[in-house]
Amino acid sequence: MKKRIIGLTLAMSLGITGIASANASYTTSEAIAKYNKYINADSYVKDELYNVADFRSKYANVSGSLAYQIVDRAIWYMENGYFVYGHGNDAYGKYGYEDCSGFTRLVYGDFGFNITGTSANYDSVGTKVAGVGKKKVNGKWQLTGIENLRIGDILTWQEKDHISHVAIYMGTNRDGQPVVLGTRDDGNPTGLGTIDSWSYWWGENFHSARRVVPDAGFTGMAGHKINPPVIPSSYVLPPQKKVPAWTGPNTGSNSGSNSGSNSGSGQQPQPTPPAENTQKKEYVVTKNGWVSFKASASSSSATVGRLELGQKAELIKKANQYWYQVKWNGKTVYITTNTKYTQVVKQ
Repeated sequence: MKKRIIGLTLAMSLGITGIASANASYTTSEAIAKYNKYINADSYVKDELYNVADFRSKYANVSGSLAYQIVDRAIWYMENGYFVYGHGNDAYGKYGYEDCSGFTRLVYGDFGFNITGTSANYDSVGTKVAGVGKKKVNGKWQLTGIENLRIGDILTWQEKDHISHVAIYMGTNRDGQPVVLGTRDDGNPTGLGTIDSWSYWWGENFHSARRVVPDAGFTGMAGHKINPPVIPSSYVLPPQKKVPAWTGPNTGSNSGSNSGSNSGSGQQPQPTPPAENTQKKEYVVTKNGWVSFKASASSSSATVGRLELGQKAELIKKANQYWYQVKWNGKTVYITTNTKYTQVVKQ
């Protein structure tokens, strides 16, 4: 049921401050190829879809609550939003892509909440959930105090001095594991997925849980209106099947509004993907085998994954004479400039 997590593979927000310009991680052709590769793969069907089924079964008794509807809306975007990972200010309604904090902002915004789209600022979102932490047992990490969590809470992860990732809590699955839904690239047809394995990076770097939903929102709607899901004006990943019309909560079929409006008309926009960039990009590749990614430009910093022979990481800049700053699965990491192990290529 769980994916094998080799390295840090969840797409994360790049900046400590807000991202000013829109930037998708895939071209349209790349996004379509990825979708077709994973839409029926076990990595998605036996992970994400199992977790969705567990959520809808376990929490059906509160399906009329605000908290349930927030999680269900996040699921809707995963299943019907053709979401691609990227960066921008409220970019999903315009282009069909967004990063982790932007996605969380999008989902909560559908219910009238106005929360930040910058992951580093999530310590000021809602209130901290007391009693939730982490511990290491026999070399593996686990979350503690999950009985204090409620569906619809926001979990955060920290690197060094700032929060680098956020996701929405779905409750526990059939294995009793806590599950979150957010931006995730590996093994999924779109840029959204679930996490239910906490043994390594996800447990070690867990920071805190935040609660936005008021107490009344766990039994009812707490006065909040449900707006239709947002339908992008254009897509990087055009819909590969018809987006279902939204007819209200708990019907199993929802549609959306164009560019963040909430008309509820259910009108299908004509997908008009942004023009693909034909300018060659620079990538870092390995020469003889795999090379480790580091969390910062230092050999003593944490190893957060590795670049295998035959893979490539998009070059952001040369941080110094020893380290390249690169983008890998939506996250900023560092890799050695030593020409014995790596080289820069244009493609």
